[in-house]
Amino acid sequence: MAVPGPAPRAGARPKLDLQFLQRFLQIQKVLFPFWSSQNALMFLTLLCVALLEQLVIYQVGLIPSQYYGVLGNKDLDGFKTLTFLAVVLIILNSMLKSFDQFICNLLYVSWRKDLTEHLHHLYFRGRVYYTLNVLRDDVDNPDQRISQDVERFCRQLSSMASKLIISPFTLVYYTYQCFQRLARACEHLRVFHPGNHSEQDIDGAHCGEAGAAGEAGGGFQVQAHADPGECRACCFLQVQGFASEAGGSFKWPGTEPQFVPRMQ
Repeated sequence: MAVPGPAPRAGARPKLDLQFLQRFLQIQKVLFPFWSSQNALMFLTLLCVALLEQLVIYQVGLIPSQYYGVLGNKDLDGFKTLTFLAVVLIILNSMLKSFDQFICNLLYVSWRKDLTEHLHHLYFRGRVYYTLNVLRDDVDNPDQRISQDVERFCRQLSSMASKLIISPFTLVYYTYQCFQRLARACEHLRVFHPGNHSEQDIDGAHCGEAGAAGEAGGGFQVQAHADPGECRACCFLQVQGFASEAGGSFKWPGTEPQFVPRMQ
């Protein structure tokens, strides 16, 4: 290990420049010596766990809107199935979060061990130990700095690891989902209600609502009612839920139901 250059002048502050980037990359070579190393495999495992965790979180966020359909239809079996799915996803999400933290802690211990051993190897090579402790006065207690600074660096890096690797993927995934939902909502700005509410015309009367519900990501089920007003109220409750999921509201002015998006 070569003896460092001249000591920095008094009052000099670290900068986020090219030199910082070069030093950071040199440290990464110590933490990840090769692709099949233990640290690299744990980091890839952390990436997979973090991506799966975000997928589960997204699916959990879709569940509340699905309750509109099962509650509007008074579907007890559907309610039980949806509740069971919600419980499973929540438990899975908790397990993934715990596994995420566990891998981060393993990375912290492994990184600290490798980096400390590497610095000790350089510190006791040749006359570096004597030079830093006797001939140089700009480094105070280098042996203590090796242990404390490495501990702080590895702890901060491990706590940031999962957030740094998942943020770009999360941004891309939710942007894609946003455009997909927006496109589906724009396809059904208005839902017309053809026909009447008689029992023989029940399928044709609700074809528009069924299409809108399908595009919004749900199902639409209508039961025949003897009273047209009762049928109309049932339709309103169901379509209102799917309209809310699609990002808008549902109004029933007169005989023509309308889907009014929030963007207007």
